[in-house]
Amino acid sequence: MRALVSCVFVLSVASAMVVHHDRAAAKLPLGEDAGEALVLSQFLPNDPHTAKAHSEVKLPGWNRTSYAGFFETSEAKSMFFWFFPTQSAKKDAPLLIWLQGGPGGSSMFGLFAEMGPFGLSEDLKLVPRPESWNTDYGMLFIDNPVGAGFSYTTDKDGYCHDTKNCAASNMYSLLQQFYTVFPEQLENQLYITGESYGGHYVPALGAYIHKKNTEQSVGGRHIPLAGIAVGDGWIDPINMVPAYPEMVYNFGMCDDNEKAKIQDYCDRTTALIAKDDMAGAFGVWDEMLNGDIYPYHNYFHNITGSNDYDNFLNTNAPASFDYYAQYLNQPAIRQALHVGNTPFGTNASDCEMALVSDFMVSYRPELEVLLNSQEPFYNVLIYSGQLDVIIGAALTERFMPMTQWPGRDAYMAAPKSVWRLNPTDTEVAGYVREVVQSNGANLTYAIVRAAGHIVPGDQPARAQDMIRRFVEHRGFKNLPNPT
Repeated sequence: MRALVSCVFVLSVASAMVVHHDRAAAKLPLGEDAGEALVLSQFLPNDPHTAKAHSEVKLPGWNRTSYAGFFETSEAKSMFFWFFPTQSAKKDAPLLIWLQGGPGGSSMFGLFAEMGPFGLSEDLKLVPRPESWNTDYGMLFIDNPVGAGFSYTTDKDGYCHDTKNCAASNMYSLLQQFYTVFPEQLENQLYITGESYGGHYVPALGAYIHKKNTEQSVGGRHIPLAGIAVGDGWIDPINMVPAYPEMVYNFGMCDDNEKAKIQDYCDRTTALIAKDDMAGAFGVWDEMLNGDIYPYHNYFHNITGSNDYDNFLNTNAPASFDYYAQYLNQPAIRQALHVGNTPFGTNASDCEMALVSDFMVSYRPELEVLLNSQEPFYNVLIYSGQLDVIIGAALTERFMPMTQWPGRDAYMAAPKSVWRLNPTDTEVAGYVREVVQSNGANLTYAIVRAAGHIVPGDQPARAQDMIRRFVEHRGFKNLPNPT
């Protein structure tokens, strides 16, 4: 969620909670025409085969099949998706949804900079990513909600003002249409994944699907939800915000006097949340750290000199975080993705501002819905990058004990495991606490060493190993003791 920086060129990234890369805005050069956008909904429900055929993507430098286009989720809303079937030969490979944070961040960032099948070189050439999650699983990247990335609304009042109902219901509508076009995916387990403000989106969508699946009268398709994974997630602000003073102090980024000032910011933020003044709480927190609305440098920048709260080892975010917007701005790429002349990221600020009052709302109740379900039961992974500041591990550790579910006591009593990718590795990949139940939800919490907020981007091999252990139910138990 980095503040919009003045005097930057149009492709520069302004972000919400996921630094300035999340909301790169791209407009076609004058005189260029990328054609019409493809809305698959026009073929549904009667002709899904034509919808699928038209949505196939052919990219220069990439010979694997993928599909992209728009689904209308209401009369005035069109949401962009890009679907990559698994690169493995497994027909039953699970499907993973990726939801970027923000609010207003495009999931194209996750695709190109984190765990998609390819990244980009400085000269905007596709570079295959060996640690892609798509190696093992299908990947569905969704620009959510409207205003993020290519997703748009034709109604000035069409932006979502809450996640629990508006954003979740729009994504549910998209998925109902997606499974109409790709019905074979109904045979595969679905995992909803995301990061940062995805701590709102992921549990909200998971709880919404659970509710719809369990309603006997619902007319939609049963969605094969198996679990969720949230990285550095903004889930329970009122219980997370108080962790900032000690965390920033222990990172060595503030002194005693500055720590007291951070404490004051946090006390005021949580007091406003308690009064249900969510917009006011956002404003105080934004001045302290985020810097989207506050018109000056945020306090964190003033005391640290850092412009990158995603990784406390960095002063500035990597330049490569901007490549994807430049790539998507090319008319030939837009034609290949069937987005036509649709602007990219230009309405991200509208998307974010509409959700300001949603920002400090807790989504722990939605997480608890999934953890408390016993029929079906779900697998839940929460993970943090060790070097993250904006939603550091200390914040997540603080709200986890507050979460109420049948496995809570077992989780709190579970010993921490030292995680290595291979038993013979010298390097430690991270630290894990998990509880596996025979009659209810399973919960894993992982801290990924040497990763910041953008975990799969910073530590791709460790992120891939983590998601494999989670999705394939291999877990982190019985790991060798450290030597």
